[in-house]
Amino acid sequence: MLKKISLFIGMAISANAVAKGGVSPYLPLNQAPELEHQVQRLLAVSKNTHIMSKPYKAHDIYRVLQTVRHTYPELYQTLSYQLSPYIQSDAGTFAKVTLAAGTKDKTLPNQRGQTTKTNLIVEGGAYANFGRYFGVSVAGIANEDEILPTQSFFYLGNKYAQLDVGYREHWYSPFNDSAMLLSTQAKTTPSITLSNVEPLTSFNIRYDMFISKMTEQRGIRKGVYDPVNGNEFTPGKPYLFGLHTSFAATDNLTIGLSRLMQFGGGPRSVTLKDFAEGFFTPGAKDNITRSDAEEIDANYELGDQLGSITFAYNNSIYTLPYKLYGEVALEDTLGGGSRNNAYSIGLYLPFIKNDHSIRFEHSIWQGGWYKNTIYLDGNRNSGNVIGNWAGDEHDYTDYTPAKSMSINWHWQLSKIESLNTTIRTLENKRSGYRTSYELQTTYTRKLSKPIMGAKSWGAELYQGKDVYGETFARLGVFANF
Repeated sequence: MLKKISLFIGMAISANAVAKGGVSPYLPLNQAPELEHQVQRLLAVSKNTHIMSKPYKAHDIYRVLQTVRHTYPELYQTLSYQLSPYIQSDAGTFAKVTLAAGTKDKTLPNQRGQTTKTNLIVEGGAYANFGRYFGVSVAGIANEDEILPTQSFFYLGNKYAQLDVGYREHWYSPFNDSAMLLSTQAKTTPSITLSNVEPLTSFNIRYDMFISKMTEQRGIRKGVYDPVNGNEFTPGKPYLFGLHTSFAATDNLTIGLSRLMQFGGGPRSVTLKDFAEGFFTPGAKDNITRSDAEEIDANYELGDQLGSITFAYNNSIYTLPYKLYGEVALEDTLGGGSRNNAYSIGLYLPFIKNDHSIRFEHSIWQGGWYKNTIYLDGNRNSGNVIGNWAGDEHDYTDYTPAKSMSINWHWQLSKIESLNTTIRTLENKRSGYRTSYELQTTYTRKLSKPIMGAKSWGAELYQGKDVYGETFARLGVFANF
């Protein structure tokens, strides 16, 4: 009882600090499933929330949580406890150790390039705020092969303009299991990011923009594309610029716009003027033909661009809340070139009674997604696509049209036990592939008393058949500290 009283006193003090409006640490992204599940529930049932990009700022989520204090008291109490480490002046936020064994060597969805052959994973995060306007975050993953920084950076500014410098992740989509533009499928890149903690104006405008440097590509084209005489390629590291903004169209409807620009690197130099022209007139600055290049400049073409228009609509049918969301993504311009577009739709039911949540997501894209004639590796970082996990499920140079589907079911078995299950399918449209099926299910159980510091433990099974018809399986056990 005393522990609970202390917690809520601490939360009240922290709420005062949050209200003053400074910088904020971030919640984990695809590293703390139980916390992230409750946050998704919160965002689906709260009104006038309008958050579309991730990772979520802890102070932003805490403010939203206050709006459901009386309508969803159980959710409020659960999330209040889970969020408490993130709204203090400093804290160790999470720690997790996983031991696993797997067959084949298949990339795990949304796990920064880790595979079924990754056997030991140690994850953790911590942060410290030095006053209201400056802080440091350290979070990452260590496995037997490498160390992957996920949220390791310093941040400064205020509630309207927070600057993050370091390894800060970006997820530009309302979708939960995949993102066509930018996700955690590939390794995190070092970046400089500017965003707001508190939404702007009565339209709840949020923005997030960054520039980063990607890992080295096998080759970056010099000059214009020439399929007749061949092309000259030089290794190099391109830049990636991202911009996301969202606003409230109504109390229940959020509209989002996102842009990605991959440019420069190797033999290609880019001036500020080139960048501005590419941003404001993408159709004129990209897809330059040989005849165009002879009239202007062989290096006139900026690079590669992806964009998306998204929506999210929250409401309820009688007492059943739901969230309907969708995305139209495009390369360069809508319908431009070879009509290289992608379409996604999703539906989330956060409370089927109190114990069940179900999410359905479906995406379809045309040929050439994540491919570009300037960059031999396309829109990849360290060999993995920067967007939808399914973009890694084909031959490396065969950018086939495809469609994917995922169904997620979260079952709260009891107050201390949960079962989280995701079923995915993928159909590549070109010959030589089979429809893939995979099942990922995770059991988690809280401990009544910590054992060697562990507060909960669980097991995860990931298995299925890939697009080549080959079976794979991975079994892991983990402990959360």
